[in-house]
Amino acid sequence: MQPVVLLERIRQCAMPAGAVECRGTWLRQEGEMRFAPGRPWMPFTAEEWFHSDGIEFRWQAWVRMAPLVRARVVDSFEGGKGKLTALLYGVVPVASSRGPATDKGEAMRGLAELPWCPSAFREAPHIKWDVAETGKLRASFDDGRTQAAVEFEVDDDGTVRGAATSSRPRMVGKTLVETAWSGTFREHKVFDGVRVPAIAEVAWHLPEGPFTYWRAHITDFRVLR
Repeated sequence: MQPVVLLERIRQCAMPAGAVECRGTWLRQEGEMRFAPGRPWMPFTAEEWFHSDGIEFRWQAWVRMAPLVRARVVDSFEGGKGKLTALLYGVVPVASSRGPATDKGEAMRGLAELPWCPSAFREAPHIKWDVAETGKLRASFDDGRTQAAVEFEVDDDGTVRGAATSSRPRMVGKTLVETAWSGTFREHKVFDGVRVPAIAEVAWHLPEGPFTYWRAHITDFRVLR
């Protein structure tokens, strides 16, 4: 199957009433995350913005790390650069990540989360589409300095069920380890005229088995016109 056929099928499934004017999307999430297997889940609330002409995004969350202890976390890929910062109480820096490996990891997140901005499933600068031998839709990003790719699992009706890559940078202590990664999408619903996943979770695939470290559901979603 040609990638253009899959792309059109995805857009038609996500926009059942026809194409919508869209310069991006915004959503609000509630969920929980954890740092390692066996560690406690930490609840969060978040907002996220997507641009319709590429993979740029900004995820901004408040995470309850312990009773009475909250951190503001910003995860983004903007202007061709990835960034992760965490500020205790929104003021005190506790974590920061930048550089080529962060750029790659955040670009992969931007690709994997395209189902929340389905109008971006089209030909666009720096993104190449093809169909893998597995039959999955592959999106490859290359802006001349950062290369990233993910494969999407797409149902016959155009519903995107998941995204995966065999190699994404994962921080282990102070070392980056390339690790298989995947995200799954469920319970697609129509918000503001667009059908998007209402539930998502992501996992690292470690030698001892999958480690789910982030899961959330959508509480609000809007198309930015």
